[in-house]
Order: sequence, then C-alpha cells, then structure tokens
Amino acid sequence: MVLALPTGRAIRQLALPAILSLLFIMLFNVVDGWWVGKLGAEGLAGVSAASFIYWALEALATITSTGVSALVARYVGAGRYGRVHSTAVHGISLAGLLGLIFGGLTILLMPAILDFMSLQGAVRQSARHYLTLICAGLFVLFASLSAEAVFRAMGDTRTPLKITAGALLFNAVIDPFFIFGIGPLPRLEAAGAALATVLAHVITLIVMLRILRQRKIPVVFRLAVLHQAVRRLLTDILRIGLPIAFSGVMFSLSYAFLTRIIARYGPEALAAIGLGHRIEGLAYFTCVGFSVAATTLVGQNLGAGNPRRAEKSAWLTLSYACVVVLGFSIFFMAAAKPLVRFFIDDAAVVREGSAYLRIIAVFEIFLAFEVVLEGAFSGAGFSLPPMLVSVPLTWLRIPFAAWLAGPLGLGSAGIWWAISCTTALKGVVIGVWFKQGGWKKPRF
Repeated sequence: MVLALPTGRAIRQLALPAILSLLFIMLFNVVDGWWVGKLGAEGLAGVSAASFIYWALEALATITSTGVSALVARYVGAGRYGRVHSTAVHGISLAGLLGLIFGGLTILLMPAILDFMSLQGAVRQSARHYLTLICAGLFVLFASLSAEAVFRAMGDTRTPLKITAGALLFNAVIDPFFIFGIGPLPRLEAAGAALATVLAHVITLIVMLRILRQRKIPVVFRLAVLHQAVRRLLTDILRIGLPIAFSGVMFSLSYAFLTRIIARYGPEALAAIGLGHRIEGLAYFTCVGFSVAATTLVGQNLGAGNPRRAEKSAWLTLSYACVVVLGFSIFFMAAAKPLVRFFIDDAAVVREGSAYLRIIAVFEIFLAFEVVLEGAFSGAGFSLPPMLVSVPLTWLRIPFAAWLAGPLGLGSAGIWWAISCTTALKGVVIGVWFKQGGWKKPRF
C-alpha cells in the first residue's frame, strides 16, 4: 500500500512503472505497424481501420478492469483483504466471459462492420484477417487487463511492467515469422500480426495469474456459488466500469464514422491516421500511466477516510502529466516527418501523417486533463461524469470534421483539426467538473 509514502513519491512510484508498462503495450501496436507497413499502404490502411474496432473492444474490457481497480484500491485502503480477493477472482472471471461474448459477436457482425466503414478490396481483406484473429483471442486480452488492474490497485505497478516487457520482446521476435511466413510458417500478413499479439497476451495472463497466487493477499480461483454477496460485488464492478466502457466504445465507434470521411481522401489518409495514433500513443499512454496513479491514490485515500489527500493526489498527478505531455507536443511538432517516415516511405502518407501530428500537438496538453481526471473519478467510484463529458464531445467531431473538411475546404487537415479542438474542449469541461468535488461523497 502506498498511503504511507509522501504524495509526490507515491505518484512517481505508481506512475513511472505504469507509464513504461503502457508504453510497452503501445509498442505492441508500433511493432505491428512497422512490420505491416512493409506490406504497403493498403495493408497498413486495413490494419489501421481494424484498429478502430479493436479500440472499441479494448474499451469494453474496462467494464471489468475499471471496476476491479476502483474496488480493490478502496478495499486495500480500508484493510478489507477478504474483499480484495473476492473482487479480483470474480472480476477476472467476468472479464474472460465478456471477452468471449464480445469477440464472438464481432466475428458474426464483421461483414456489416466492414461494409459500414466503406472498406473495399485489399484494404478490406487486411482489416478482416487482422480483426478475426484478434476477436478469437479477445477473452485472453480482457482477463489480462483485469489481472493487471489488480496489481496496480494494490499499489504494484512494477510487476506488470516486467511481464509486459517480456511479452513485448516475444511479440517483436515472432511478428515477422507470422507476417511474412519465415521458415515453415505460412505467410499470414495482417493476420500474422494479430496472431503474434494474441499469443503475447496469453503469456501475459498465465504469468500474472501465477504471481497473484503467491501474493500476501493470494488470488486463488475456486468454483464459487453466485450468492447475494457475489451478485452485489459484480453489480458494483459493472456500475463503476460501464460508464467508462461506454465512453471508450463510443469514442472508438466515432472513428468508424470518421473513417467514412477520411476514406474520401484515399488509403494514404487512412494509413496516416493509423500511424498518427500509434505515435500519439506516446503521449496518450503516458497520461494513462498517470491516470493509474490517480485511480489508486484516490481510491486508497478515500478508503482510508482521507478525501483531502485524495484531491491533492489527483491535482498533483495531473500537474506531472501536463509537464510530460508538453514535452511530447514539442517533439511531435519538431520531428513529425521523420516519425512517420520511420514506419513507411510513402510520400503521400508521410505528408498526411506529419500534418496530423503537428495539428494534434497544439492542444495535446488537454489530453492529460481528460485522461488523468477520468482516472481520479474512477478511483472514487464516480465514473459517470467522464462519460457525460466524453461521449457528446467526441461525437461532435463527426459533423465538425465533415464541415471543416468539406464546406470549409480544409480537406483531411480539417479532420485533424476537429480531433484536436474537441480534445481541448473535453479537457476543460472535465477539469471544471472535477473541481466541484462531488466525487468525494461515499458510493460503496
């Protein structure tokens, strides 16, 4: 437990390993993007389009991971270790079940999804192959994210870092074998990148579960009867996690609509936003790492009956995140073209991708407000405000992007400006709401 530490030290102890761990996760996508980029603009465009649906599925995983994180942190702070065990076991089990359900549904609906995104030819084939394999292993991804949430809520962000680093190394090594069919393996192209990612998550889950069994508060899976206490626990997990998951899903689905607009400007624009998101992940996952610290510290401090320190922890965490993200903004501005060219040597993609990076860099600091304070709200078990801010303002991007790109005549750059401006608006609104302090009231 990190409550005994000074606030600044606790933030660093939680956030830095979490940031590195999340950046390793981002590198899963970067490695895939780098290898798939060798297949050409159409192959990369297909994986980029599929990634928007993958994000929606990852967002659904927060139904359990957010609830588990908030509850485990609260129970650790209150010293209720029996509840920690019960929450971890049932939360991870529920995550795996939801992964099976959502993965199966996505596979069934795949043709309609790809039709809606207006994907054709080689781009469509690449997206379908990639997404099918991701969905087949989705239950593993869901369960591993909830297992990781247990570690972090307990105040341990170093163990997930080590496990994720090992999984990344494994992914990086086997990626080209499956993508290009090296040796006796068949050439799977985009599907090979997905298969490598799924296998890496399998290893991650197995190792995490083995380590959790050996903890001071052991997480041991046994067949449990769905009695009243368990039903109440699952209800709390869903109550906390569903608003955040809904926000994430709606965020990702909004990109399915944006893809229809982006597709008007060719596969180069689609490839560019896919690469731009991967590169922007440096800033985003840094913010998520600080968000992990905010969730844990707010949850544990509220569990210990100290709302004042919970608030101080949230604002101090946000200030650290803003400083780091400002550095990334400068970096994106200065090195936009070399960053995109690292992935693909296509002049049109480089032009579009570098324009995207320079435009989103203008308001990137507000991304820290949105992500870190969402974590603070979640740690308090008060996850409704982030949803009410994120969903409408994210979907505002669609008509805004259509107007800027079309009638106003900015082309694809108008879409990038719509994304950047709405990010700023979300950050301002959620900051004002958090300042009101209603999240300090007891919720469970």
